[in-house]
Amino acid sequence: MNMALDEAKKAYEKDEVPVGAVIVCDGEVLAKAHNAREGNHDPTAHAEIIAIVQAAKKRGDWRFEGCEIYVSKEPCPMCAGAIQQARFDRLIFGCKDVKAGYAGS
Repeated sequence: MNMALDEAKKAYEKDEVPVGAVIVCDGEVLAKAHNAREGNHDPTAHAEIIAIVQAAKKRGDWRFEGCEIYVSKEPCPMCAGAIQQARFDRLIFGCKDVKAGYAGS
C-alpha cells in the first residue's frame, strides 16, 4: 500500500487526482501507476487502468488470477469493472470514496 500512496503523491505533484495503484503477483510487483488524465488528455487514464495495461503486457496475459491490486482509494465504477474483468483475486484500497467510489461508500 505504501507504494500505491507514493504513486498517488506523484499524481498530486502533477495536479492530477491523487490516486496510485500497484499490482502484485506471487510477491512480485508487476506494475505501478498513478492517475494521468490531465497530462494525457484521456478520461480513461486512471491509475488502475494504466497499471493493468502495463502488467498485462509484462505478463503476456490479461488474466490476473493469483494477483492483488492495491489502490490508494476506492476505485470508480470504470476501474472496478476493469479489476473484476481482469480476474484479480483481491482488491485492497486505502480509503473510501464517498463521491465516486464504486461500492457507494
